[in-house]
Amino acid sequence: MVSMDGSIEPIYFLIISFGLTLLTYLVFKKNGKSIEVYFLGIMTVLFYISYFILIIAKPI
Repeated sequence: MVSMDGSIEPIYFLIISFGLTLLTYLVFKKNGKSIEVYFLGIMTVLFYISYFILIIAKPI
């Protein structure tokens, strides 16, 4: 849960990344290569990168 000080737990980024990965796969299977697949793929990568940055940086 988000605390009152505004920090976001890294696990939320990981959960969203898994969901976006599944969604990207399902959209790709249904529609093939499309702008939506590229957009979802980019969003997935950004959320994975954000997760790893939060894990490595260990915000105070």
